[in-house]
Amino acid sequence: MKILLIKQTSLGDVIHSSLAIEATRAQYPKAEIHFMVDKSCKLAVENNPHIDKLILFDKVLIAQKMKKSLINIFSVLGQFMSALREVRKEKYDLAIDLQGIERSIFFLYFCRAKKKYLKGKKPFLKGFKNADKNDHALDELKGTLKLAGIEADKFFPKIYLKEGGEAILKKKLPEELKNALEDKSQQVILMSPYTSWETKDYPVQNYLRSAQLIKKDYPQAQFIFIGTPDKKAEIDEEIIKFKLDESFAKNIWNLAGCTNIQELQDLIRLADLTIASEGAVGHIASALDRPICVIFGPTQPTRVGPWGNHARVIRSKEAQCLACYQRFCDQWICMNNLEDQIAQAAKELLH
Repeated sequence: MKILLIKQTSLGDVIHSSLAIEATRAQYPKAEIHFMVDKSCKLAVENNPHIDKLILFDKVLIAQKMKKSLINIFSVLGQFMSALREVRKEKYDLAIDLQGIERSIFFLYFCRAKKKYLKGKKPFLKGFKNADKNDHALDELKGTLKLAGIEADKFFPKIYLKEGGEAILKKKLPEELKNALEDKSQQVILMSPYTSWETKDYPVQNYLRSAQLIKKDYPQAQFIFIGTPDKKAEIDEEIIKFKLDESFAKNIWNLAGCTNIQELQDLIRLADLTIASEGAVGHIASALDRPICVIFGPTQPTRVGPWGNHARVIRSKEAQCLACYQRFCDQWICMNNLEDQIAQAAKELLH
């Protein structure tokens, strides 16, 4: 039996879709499972032992070609057709599109499969769509799988890390942080301020205020900012503006851009706690079953919140505009006065 699962982007959504891989393998232990994913998100599934074949799609390359010139439309079509040829090499018994957007449905329509299902509703295809838009994205995945005859209620997303990654990570870390990770009397707390939406970003200075409160209960705690390379200078600038006292400053680290994504995943696994603005980092921590505190503003935690017993949601108790899903905002009041909540959640998770 051959099964095709399609989930191209984004990173957090692909992490969610690992639930489908686990459930499909449990139901069909001898099946050959193929998984189609965008090249930029393959890290979420490339070490998954239940995938027999990865089929890569390069959305970034296609977007770059489209921006340069409309003449590149023929090259873009060539990229689509090349990926489609890869899909059509196989005859599948079952194909499921776990994304439900035009770019992914294209491959579901034209793949060679006896049975086809998708998340959402499209002509000539059997699909599942939650009646309540606030239902968690995982519930929508489970509903889609159930429609295809796969029971997934007992499964959750899971990330498999590359063997030997911990040793590679530790070679990059300062000696103080290596010692802290190995010393059970110290706490290592990751802080992830930035996401793909500006309105979801909890300000760096608010993270620092939260760290000050946490440090009262955990004086030896080490706080590590994580993020992409382009955010390193911005984090440094915000730390300087905050004017840390010397005793506090020695416990603050900026590792933005210092680790690749595989090393970051190992760091999240080793850390005692991750505090993150709502985005991929929270999904990674949940999928690794590590303590995670996620800060929400414009998005809905019932829809994309963390899962498991080691997760806490932080949300304004004052703002009336929560879950507005706006990517730009002049007021940004949903990100004010959350430090006490964060400190309390940290105390619960570090207890």
